[in-house]
Amino acid sequence: MVNDVAGRGSAWWAVVRELAAACWWRLLVVNVVFLVAVNVLNALVGSAGAAPEAAAVLLFAAGSVLSAWRWSAQLRVLGGESDPLAAFRTDRSPVLRLALLSSAVNLPGLLWVLSVLFPGGYESLARPLLPVLDPIALYLAAVAAMLPMAVLLEGRDLRRSWQLLQGSWASALRVGLVVLGQAALTRVVPGAVLMLLLDPACAVLLFASYRLSLREGGGEGGGGRRGGAAAAAGTSG
Repeated sequence: MVNDVAGRGSAWWAVVRELAAACWWRLLVVNVVFLVAVNVLNALVGSAGAAPEAAAVLLFAAGSVLSAWRWSAQLRVLGGESDPLAAFRTDRSPVLRLALLSSAVNLPGLLWVLSVLFPGGYESLARPLLPVLDPIALYLAAVAAMLPMAVLLEGRDLRRSWQLLQGSWASALRVGLVVLGQAALTRVVPGAVLMLLLDPACAVLLFASYRLSLREGGGEGGGGRRGGAAAAAGTSG
């Protein structure tokens, strides 16, 4: 059992090292562009003088689209795209679908919008439940962690993301470690500089886990864009 754990762990890190060595600077460019876009969005919404409720909804929706767009670019880079700016050219439909599905399981974001739209209801209903909602949010984050690959590479949905997470104990452990590590680091050291380094690293870790999940049998029973999934499983970055 110990040898099995060590073997799967070493395989994961081998894929991570391979991807990081080939793509790290292009992933960094993608995330710099994303941060600039987010800052421009915040500045535009702030200067528009919109009502706080309207601004919150707009920022949540537009932020979800930008995050999905970034994931699309990151996956193209991890798939071998040599031009990080060209990686942003993508079909709108899958990106919007990913943004919608990601928003549905983004519990912290939804609670933030709720706190702006209904501050009284949030204080009386949601805040007392935060000790229970935090672990739920982490579980949803783990399910959503594989959602970009499920939607953008396979044309699937949340059910497929859940299958990739639950495909094996090794897959669940890998994704769980990434999600917990990202959540802990974000709380301890918040800020744009950390995001610039942490988000590309998480993208590499999750994509490597996805490739291993396909090899371990997580790709069975799926329809959708199976050609993209098969290519991802064999991509060297």
